[in-house]
Amino acid sequence: MKILEIKRHLNKPDESYVCDLLKRGSDYIILSYVSDRSGQVGSVTIDTGSTTYAYYRNGMGYVLWKMVTPDRALNGYLFHICRDLRVGEDEVEYLDLLLDVWIDAEGQLKILDRDEVEECEEQGILGGGELTWIARQEQEITKNWKEIITDFEYLL
Repeated sequence: MKILEIKRHLNKPDESYVCDLLKRGSDYIILSYVSDRSGQVGSVTIDTGSTTYAYYRNGMGYVLWKMVTPDRALNGYLFHICRDLRVGEDEVEYLDLLLDVWIDAEGQLKILDRDEVEECEEQGILGGGELTWIARQEQEITKNWKEIITDFEYLL
């Protein structure tokens, strides 16, 4: 079954991806997506043909992606801090709040896109409530990422 992922943005056009449904629970969904082009996460190149396994749970403050190479080696895990995450029957939608947490294949954690958060704060796009939300999610992820990933892997 195909599911549409709608990633809403504050500072650029929204993105949509058609993904394959892997698993559905009462309040979560796991999708897979095979990339048709190369990309970059921090300093890591994501090759064409790489697969992303994406975990969405209603009301959660982040989206979690597991990214693997075309030969199934782990690239890493990417947490997108977000709001308004909604899992529907044939789509999943969320508002990306810019800050990402990357865990590479060796287990090294790196915060990404803090500069975008600061720019949006300066431009008045992000206010105090969103900044508090982002900080709270960042703290939860950096403190509990091993447990969160273990739980996700169990569901996969």
